[in-house]
Amino acid sequence: MTGLLEIREKLRIFYGRYELYVITGMKFVLGLVVFFLINSQIGYMERLKHPAVVLILSLGCAFLPINAMMVIAAGMILVHLFAVSLEACAIGLCLFLLLLFMYGKFAPQNGYGTILTSVLCCFRVPQVMPVAEGLLKEPSAYLSVLCGTVTYYFVKGVQDNLVNFTATEETEGLSRFTAALKILVGNKEMYLVLAAFFITALVVYVIRRQSINYAWRIAMFAGNMVELVILLVGYIVLDKTENILWIILGILLSFGVSLILEFFFYHLDYSRIERVQFEDDEYYYFVKAVPKVFVAQKDKKVKQITPKKRTTVNRRRLAEELDIDQDLLD
Repeated sequence: MTGLLEIREKLRIFYGRYELYVITGMKFVLGLVVFFLINSQIGYMERLKHPAVVLILSLGCAFLPINAMMVIAAGMILVHLFAVSLEACAIGLCLFLLLLFMYGKFAPQNGYGTILTSVLCCFRVPQVMPVAEGLLKEPSAYLSVLCGTVTYYFVKGVQDNLVNFTATEETEGLSRFTAALKILVGNKEMYLVLAAFFITALVVYVIRRQSINYAWRIAMFAGNMVELVILLVGYIVLDKTENILWIILGILLSFGVSLILEFFFYHLDYSRIERVQFEDDEYYYFVKAVPKVFVAQKDKKVKQITPKKRTTVNRRRLAEELDIDQDLLD
């Protein structure tokens, strides 16, 4: 454990020293993943699928705020949808404007939550996000997870119903518009996942705010179990049992990520709890203090030992001090 604590402190020092470079590199890699996934999922506009386009967009996003990546990704999705169907693009534009308004109103500083939720949905393990957000963020931030989930299911719905958007007859424009609208209105799986994520995040938040021992660990366990039960029951009711294996894998990954977050952000030593009581003119205060677990840095001091300088003494002066004849020193 001491070795892990030392590694944690070294990582914190490294991040504090090179924060700008670390964040820039992370946004560049995240941009590559996001734009590559968009092109692989709905890459209907051939010009946007060129690797140079993905690289340029990722480089630009690396030096811009994370919210800029969200806007660029939404624009990229709309361009791909326009290549398929004007109706799908119109529905997507209205959806993104609504999500951006809600995001900007309630969760403007949680762009990473929105993007990571969509990315993890593509890898079929989004169960990590509601527990992580519940541990680290306030309830208003949970909207970012919901925005990312809705975006993923809309894009996935267009991909799964592509045949409804490829008709060329002008008389079928209304049917394409209806098909695009049904992707959102009639997607029961999306509503199930949204409900599970929202309830999970709230359960985790409420428990980890309690002044009980091991609050974070209890919160992550309860949250993951609640999420697992809701998703399992929901998918069985919807007759989509083929997703059960991915749900279990996502919950296991969520447990692992939660333990890592606890180690870095809430690692406490409950064996040294202190309870303090004091008062003022109006109140009594009962305070429970739990110390954090940390390892003090080892200060290595190198002491340089220099050899003594050899000094020369004049023979005449030495003879005078010894009160002897100078010739005896020869």
